[in-house]
Amino acid sequence: MMAEVTRFRKRFLSFRGSSVAINGGIGIVLVCYALFAMACVYYRGDIDPLMLILGFLGLMLFAIPLLLHASIAGERERRSWDMLLVAPITHGQIVIGKFMGAFAGLSMAFGLYMIPVVIDALWSTTARVDNIIIASVTTLAQGASLIALTLLISSRVKRPLIALGVSIGIVMMYFIFVPVFIGSLSTFLGNFLTGIVSPINVIQKLESDQLRDNFAAESGVFTVQSLGKYTLAFSHLTYQLVITIALLMWAAKTLVFADNEVKFIPRSKSHARSKKSA
Repeated sequence: MMAEVTRFRKRFLSFRGSSVAINGGIGIVLVCYALFAMACVYYRGDIDPLMLILGFLGLMLFAIPLLLHASIAGERERRSWDMLLVAPITHGQIVIGKFMGAFAGLSMAFGLYMIPVVIDALWSTTARVDNIIIASVTTLAQGASLIALTLLISSRVKRPLIALGVSIGIVMMYFIFVPVFIGSLSTFLGNFLTGIVSPINVIQKLESDQLRDNFAAESGVFTVQSLGKYTLAFSHLTYQLVITIALLMWAAKTLVFADNEVKFIPRSKSHARSKKSA
């Protein structure tokens, strides 16, 4: 498993031995990060830290599938998958190793991203430490489940581009259509279930509670009603943990799905007989 962490670090976090495209991408990311850090320092105290964390969440939804879609499907295309299968490791260790490598990279990227956010929050008069912590943990939990989903899709197809297209499609459906469908159930139940499945709603709940509490404090009637946001955040984290474990177990059990030439929609017996007689 630690070998997969080392492979991930050498591929995405090292200039030595990486391709020109990856080195160029790392350079662009570093330039964008420098500009972002300068903007946070210059406008410190004027930007809501929760909105900055929400921006990282939106970027992460597309960056993770883009970086990890070839984690297993790419091994098949490069003809290195057979060597990995005959190694003295189990399917579960392969999946967990790739997950650990990707999550370590995500944690490091989020830690670097949070440095300018913390600088902005130190000068803010409305930011609350508990809201920033909840938003950060929620973002990392969503990233973990998204990594597990991308690994599952990459393990069940042979071509990396197919894995990328399916991953992006599922992300768009999950964050656009599913909240709309759940939100139409009822006012209370719909909002609660939408908050459980969508981290965006959790962060928006934190922002609305923060504005309400700050307004109450300025009015001299400071009444913190935080039970709702804590319950919602805990429910969301529990949901993300269950989803992540389930996706990783599914990926480990069907790791050789694409190698066995299993069809998603099996042909009917009548169709097979007619084709054989022809």
